[in-house]
Amino acid sequence: MLNLKGRDCISIDDFSKEEIEFIIDVGRQLKRELKMGRYTPLLLGKSLAAIFETPSTRTSISFETGVQQLGGHMLWLDSHRLWVGEAQEEDWHDTIKVISRYCDGIAYRSIGQARQLSAAEYADIPVINASSPVEHPCQAFADAMTMLEKKGDLKNIKVAFVWGYRTANPPAGLTNSTVLMAAKLGFELAVACPEGFDPDMEIFQKAREYADLSGAKISIVRSYEEAVTGADFINVYSWVSPEMFAKGLETHFQGDAEFQKKKEALKDTWCVTKKVVDMAKKDAMVMHCMPISRNTEVTDEVLNSPKSIIFDQAENRLHVQKAIMALTMATTVPF
Repeated sequence: MLNLKGRDCISIDDFSKEEIEFIIDVGRQLKRELKMGRYTPLLLGKSLAAIFETPSTRTSISFETGVQQLGGHMLWLDSHRLWVGEAQEEDWHDTIKVISRYCDGIAYRSIGQARQLSAAEYADIPVINASSPVEHPCQAFADAMTMLEKKGDLKNIKVAFVWGYRTANPPAGLTNSTVLMAAKLGFELAVACPEGFDPDMEIFQKAREYADLSGAKISIVRSYEEAVTGADFINVYSWVSPEMFAKGLETHFQGDAEFQKKKEALKDTWCVTKKVVDMAKKDAMVMHCMPISRNTEVTDEVLNSPKSIIFDQAENRLHVQKAIMALTMATTVPF
């Protein structure tokens, strides 16, 4: 059994292939236990500090529910509760050090990457990345778990990770985490996006190096057809650069006017329709991490079809995050 106690989960790159598979296996075990009505109080008496700087539905609910199902408790630390929030009167280092004395782990959803990394540096307890501009490892774990459930093996599958138009500007974190996940686990990944929306090139090159060892094939293409041809899964998402995402709170995640005008030109050509899905394998399945901008990123016809597995994917956030929390925060894990 692998020992991950005390480890941070900031990046997919924090884990080896064996550790990634172990986390997913524990997530599946915890899911089975829950479906049988059995709760595993692995975090009894433990507390998770949740710092969320951007809005959240699935991430916040799945963390809070997951901690409770494991016997623990989540503290919601928004900007109104922390002196480093709106008050801006306490040093970030001091805040994280104090939280480390009270709690057993931190789930941090940050609008800036530097603060995410410094939290992990200052904390004496595990820090779990609950989404940042550069990575969203928890979602990538849930996506891998979902695909594994559907196919039984990821080695010989192809995933089309495709950009879809929306007016808001979500971060590129999931895109980068998915690139690393493919490289670690060895499946084929084709990222389809317009020019100017490429994944982080430093992460992409690192993934290419891992791919040489795992046998993964990773590419960036400019058309849906090239990405989805032969694909087993079509994972739809919209993303922008960390720099544009960082303007989110100022512009309600709309970006500046000049950027929005350029993006508007992509509206009619970057939406996943039934025609796009039909280019993939006949049994191809459609994914989206949610929230979805329906009929701009992907059509209702696709989302409401039997090919859509978006709610299975959303549910697995709960199970895989329970695994990450249990393995990094619990005293012992009997799996």
